[in-house]
Amino acid sequence: AREQWNDGSNTLCIRPGVVVTYDRNYVSNQLLRDKGIKVIEIMGSELVRGRGGPRCMSQPLFREDI
Repeated sequence: AREQWNDGSNTLCIRPGVVVTYDRNYVSNQLLRDKGIKVIEIMGSELVRGRGGPRCMSQPLFREDI
């Protein structure tokens, strides 16, 4: 798959075993699911204009523990 052009490897891990990635990366997302990773897919039509993916286009969030 040529998902390297669609930021297939640009995946944001939000906790162990849970990632956020673009919905258009069918092969990469399925490979992650096959390994037991929960994949949260987002539409990236606007983010991709900044030439990044969920990981590159995010910012750290600091908060108190609940």
